[in-house]
Amino acid sequence: MRCRLRAPYAISTTALFLFAVFADAAQCADAYEIEYAIDDEYFIVNGEKFQAQTYCLGWEEGERVVFVEGSPLGVCVSAELFNIDRKESCFVWCE
Repeated sequence: MRCRLRAPYAISTTALFLFAVFADAAQCADAYEIEYAIDDEYFIVNGEKFQAQTYCLGWEEGERVVFVEGSPLGVCVSAELFNIDRKESCFVWCE
């Protein structure tokens, strides 16, 4: 009779798969640096101009953002940016 070793914590295959998918997705997203930030309202990211729909309070040059929605090429009407350094999102207009 063979004994099987068991892990101290039971992890379902589904949970492990979901973790792997979301961990990879977070690592694969391209981060862009805010090149210019003016009055919490205007930003240059990836050489493109974006205007906050309200305000992105305190966002500064040098902080890194990921495009949740929209295009870093400015080919969009609006976009959602996630600031990696501040861990907050902001909605912007693409110009």
